[in-house]
Amino acid sequence: MRTPVAEEPTPSASHRHNGGDPMTAVSRWLSRASYDPATTLALWAAGETAPLLVGREWRLVRIDFTPATAAVTGLRARGRHIGPYLMGGAEHAMWWLLPLGEDGGGVAGIPGVTPYPKGSELFAPPPGKYLGDRVWVLPDLADGRWSTLTAAADLREALEAARAAGTP
Repeated sequence: MRTPVAEEPTPSASHRHNGGDPMTAVSRWLSRASYDPATTLALWAAGETAPLLVGREWRLVRIDFTPATAAVTGLRARGRHIGPYLMGGAEHAMWWLLPLGEDGGGVAGIPGVTPYPKGSELFAPPPGKYLGDRVWVLPDLADGRWSTLTAAADLREALEAARAAGTP
């Protein structure tokens, strides 16, 4: 099950029609997961990280860097969509946004994967900026699927395949 957000314009359409930054629609979409989207947007505009709430717009899993990079490779090889995720350098981890209602797709229990409970906070930089040793990795903004999350079942399949291939 994919969770597109139809009411938000694609960044490319937003950019063409109002001359704005293509990251504006992405920022607005991500900020909906916060306590107060206006405050989140203001923090991001000031170059600060802002807390996003797990369970408001998506579920969240933290994946250790090695299995996460193997999963990206596997998803690409299978032609699966890769939705937005947050990458942290010093933490050697990636945080994947998964659709609500998919019960984490069974990724809980896979070594190197930590589901975050509903109500947890994820401190995130603004899209397009490296901040707090984290950066968003976004799908191609021009293809119109930038707000479509990675299917949890696809992520589980890629993680299991990587583990079967010997990825720790």
